[in-house]
Amino acid sequence: MSRRRLPLRLLFAALLVGWAGVASPALADRLQEIRDRGHVIVGVKEDYSPFGFRDEEGELVGYDVDVARGFAEAIGVEVELVPVTSANRLQKVQRGEIDIVAATMGDTRSRRELVTMIEPQYYGDGANVLLRDDAKIGSWADLRGQTVCGLQGSLWNRLAKQRLLLDVTAFNSTREAGQALRNGHCLGWIYDEVLLLHELESGEWDGFSVTLPTRFVLPWAVAIAKEEGGAPLDLVLGDTLAGWHRDGFLQSLEKKWGLPPSPFLRDARTTWQETDEAGELTCRRDEQGMWPLECREVALVTGSGIGGLSGFSLTIMEVTGLDISILYDPLDRDVFLYGLGLTALLSVITVVGSIVLGILFGWLMHRRVPGISHFLRGFSEFMRMTPPLLQLYIVFFGLGGVLLALGFTLDAFLVSAVVLSLYAASSNAIAFSLAADVAAGGSHRLRFTPRDIQRALMLCYAAVMGNSANIVKATGMASTLALPELVHASTSIVAEKGNADVMMNLLLICYFVLVIITVQLFRRFERGRATTA
Repeated sequence: MSRRRLPLRLLFAALLVGWAGVASPALADRLQEIRDRGHVIVGVKEDYSPFGFRDEEGELVGYDVDVARGFAEAIGVEVELVPVTSANRLQKVQRGEIDIVAATMGDTRSRRELVTMIEPQYYGDGANVLLRDDAKIGSWADLRGQTVCGLQGSLWNRLAKQRLLLDVTAFNSTREAGQALRNGHCLGWIYDEVLLLHELESGEWDGFSVTLPTRFVLPWAVAIAKEEGGAPLDLVLGDTLAGWHRDGFLQSLEKKWGLPPSPFLRDARTTWQETDEAGELTCRRDEQGMWPLECREVALVTGSGIGGLSGFSLTIMEVTGLDISILYDPLDRDVFLYGLGLTALLSVITVVGSIVLGILFGWLMHRRVPGISHFLRGFSEFMRMTPPLLQLYIVFFGLGGVLLALGFTLDAFLVSAVVLSLYAASSNAIAFSLAADVAAGGSHRLRFTPRDIQRALMLCYAAVMGNSANIVKATGMASTLALPELVHASTSIVAEKGNADVMMNLLLICYFVLVIITVQLFRRFERGRATTA
C-alpha cells in the first residue's frame, strides 16, 4: 500500500514546490527585487507627445519619462523604459513584465480592481473632441449619434458611448486616429484634451479646432501590481509623489514640456502643502500607512477604506451598484445642495409672486376697469394657454437676443422667476376674478380690502393651491436656461458619474417633497383661518 501511495505523495510534494516557485515572485517584496536587480522597469507611451514620445535620436522622452526617471532616482536604481499602449499597459503590469506604468492612465474604480493605483495621482485631464471648423458642432449634444474616432483602450470611448450616445471607432494609435479624421472617416477625434491641444500647436491641423467644454475630468495615476498595494513599493512611490506635489516638481515638468497650467496640479500642490496649527503637514500617513481622507480622491476610495456616511455609501455602491455620489463626493453634494436651494428659492418667489399678481389682476378684472380688465383677461388667457417652456425660450433667447445686440443681458434666474410667476398668476387671476364675482353677488363689486380679498380667495382656494403645486414642479424648466437649479444639477452629476437611475429617482423624491411642503403650508393656512373664524 505504501508503494502505491509513495508516487502520489511525491507528486503532491512536487506540485507544492512548483506552486511555491511560481507564487514566490508575486509574494516577494517587489521594491527589494528592484533594488537587487539594479533597475526599475517602467511602462511609458511612445506616441503621446509631450507625455511620452521619441525625439529625433529615437530616445523616449516626455513628461511621463521624467516621472519614471524620478522614481528610479528615489528608489536608487537605474530606469528601463518599455513602450506601452492604452490597450496593453494594464496587462503588462498584471503579468509582471513591468514594475510601474506611468502612461497617461485615468484613475477609475474599475481599474483599481485590476491594479494598485498610487496615491496621490500625478496629473489630471479630461476629454474633448478635435473637430473641423465647418463641422457646425456647438455642444456635446450636437454630437449625439455621430461617429467619432478614438483610441483603443481609452476610457473616453466607453463614457462617450454610454453617456453621450456617440458611435466611437477606436484605432490602435494616435497617428491612425488622426489620419482617419483627416480622411473623413469620423466627424471628430475624442481623446485627452491636453493631447488634442498639443496636436493643434504642431501647426499640422489647419481647419481644425477644440471648442467644446471639457468633459469627464479625471486624475491620472501611476499603477503597480494589485498585490503590491500597501507594500513598500506602494509607499515609496506615494511618498515620492506627495513630495513632488509639495515642492512643485510636477509643475516644473509641466512648464518644461510646454503644457498649459493644470488646475489639478495647482489644487494638488495647495492640498499637499497644507499644515495644521502645530505646523505639521495635514496630508501625512496614519499608523496604517493611509493618507487622510481629505487628501484623497474620495470618489475612488472603497467603502472599507473609510468610515462614516461616505464609507457607507461607497459600500452600498460596491455591493448593489447604486452610486449615490452626493453622499461621498463633496463636489457632487455641493452642486446638488446648491441646486436644491436655488429651486426652493425659485419656488417661493414664483408661488408668492403668482398669488400676489393673481389677486391684483383678478381684482382689476372683477372691477371691470375700462381697458385694463379686458387687457388683463386676454393677457391671462394667452399666458395660461402658452406652454411655460416656450415662454422661457421666447423671453430668454428671443427678447434676450435683441437686448444682447443692444448691449444688455438678461439674468436667467430673473427671467425664470418672472415668466413662471406670470404663468401661474394668469390662472390664479381668472380663478380669483370668478370667485370675486361670486362673493360679491349680483352687480356689486368687492373692495380691495383684506376681508373682501380673503372672502374671494377662500372660494378659489383649491385652484390657487393646485396652481402653486404645479408651478413648483415647473421650476425644473429653468434648467433650459442653464440655471443651476435642481434638474440642471442632477443632469450635470449624471453626465460625470453616469448614475442616472439614482439621480433621477432622487430628483423625483425632492420634487415630491417640495410639492408636499407647498400643499401642507396651504392646508396649515386654511386650518389657521378656520380656527380664527
